[in-house]
Amino acid sequence: MKKLLFILALSSTVASAQWVQKTSCKKDAAKITNEAIESIANLEYLPAMGMAKAALLLDPECGCAQLALAAISSPNPNWGSQKSKLEAMNVSKLSAEEKAWHEFLMASRTNRPSVAQAAATKYPDSPLVNLLVTSPADFNSFKTFAEKFPNQAAAAYNMMSYGYLRGDYGEPNQDMAMDYVKRSQQMHDGPNAHDSMAEHYAAIGDYQKALDAELKAVDYARFGSPYWDYARTYYAKVNQEELSKELMKNQTEAQDAVTNGDYETFSKYEHPDIIHTTGDSNLSPFYTFNKASFDREQAIVWNKFELNNMNVTYSPDMRTAVLTFYASGSYTFKDTKEEVAYSTRGSSVWVDTADGWKIMHSSWAPNKDGKGIPQS
Repeated sequence: MKKLLFILALSSTVASAQWVQKTSCKKDAAKITNEAIESIANLEYLPAMGMAKAALLLDPECGCAQLALAAISSPNPNWGSQKSKLEAMNVSKLSAEEKAWHEFLMASRTNRPSVAQAAATKYPDSPLVNLLVTSPADFNSFKTFAEKFPNQAAAAYNMMSYGYLRGDYGEPNQDMAMDYVKRSQQMHDGPNAHDSMAEHYAAIGDYQKALDAELKAVDYARFGSPYWDYARTYYAKVNQEELSKELMKNQTEAQDAVTNGDYETFSKYEHPDIIHTTGDSNLSPFYTFNKASFDREQAIVWNKFELNNMNVTYSPDMRTAVLTFYASGSYTFKDTKEEVAYSTRGSSVWVDTADGWKIMHSSWAPNKDGKGIPQS
C-alpha cells in the first residue's frame, strides 16, 4: 500500500512539475510545451515534435515551443535546420529562461558547456536551464540535477542507471541500475526508459528480458519506431539457434542450385542492391557472381557435392552473418572423362534485408592436399 501511495503521489507531482518558471506562451500552449520538454529530456524527440507543433497551433507565438522544435533539429550546418529556426525567432519576446535556452542552442558545440554553466548560475532554480549542464561526460551531473529537481528527475534517473551499470559511481551495480531505470519509468510514461532497461538486460546477456522490455518501447508507436531495430536484434539473439539452422539451410540450397545450374532457386538469395562477389577454389581473381555465371558452359559435371562442419557467427546487431564450412565430393571432366576428388573449405557472408537473408560474398580454397575446381 505504501508503494502504491508513493507512486500516486509521485504521479501527481510530476504531472504538475514545470520545466520553465516563466514562459512566453499562453497558458494551454505552455502546458503542452512543458510536456514536450519532458519528452526532450527523456530523448523522445518524435513525441516532443508532435507536442511542440500542437502547442504552436494554440499559440503561434509560443517561443518555448519554437525552441523545442529547434532543439530537436540537427545543428549540422550542411543540412540541419536548427540554426535557421533559431534565427527566425523573435528573441525579444522570449522569457529570460527561454533566452538562455536560445543562447545555448546558438552557441557552438565547443562553447555550449560554458554557456550552460553561466546560465545555470544565473537561473539556479530553473529545471530547464540546469538540465543543459548535465552531460554523459560527467555522470555526477545527473545525480546533482536529480537531487536539486526531484520532480523532473525521470531523465536523470535513466542516465544514472547507465552510470551504475558502467561503474561511474564505483563498482558496477546491476541492482542499482535496474532500480533507477524503474524509478524513471514510474515518473515518466514514455518509451525511452523501457529501451534503457532492454539495453541493461542485453548487457548482462538476458536477451529474452531485453526483448520483452524493447517491445514495450515499440508499443508506444509501432510504425516507424526507432526502437524496432533493437527489438529485431534481441529477437535474433533469443532465436539464434533457429536462425543459424535457417542460414545453413539457405547456404546448402544456394550451393545445390549452383552445382545443378538452377538459377531460379539461387535467385531467391540474391538482392537487387547487393553485388554478390565470389572467389573460386581454383584461386582465380574475385568476380561478380550473377545470372550470367549460370549461362557459361561448364567444363565439368558434378558427381557429388556436400557441405559439412558448418558454423555461423554474427555481427553485434545480428544483421550480418558469416558462415564457414567444408565441402567434399567429386567432378568429372566432360572431354577426358577424368574424375577428380574435390576437397575445399569455404565461407560466405549473408545480410539481413527487408526481403530476408541474402548472400553478399563467398570464397573458396582447397584443403591441404585437396583439390578445388579446375583453372578454367
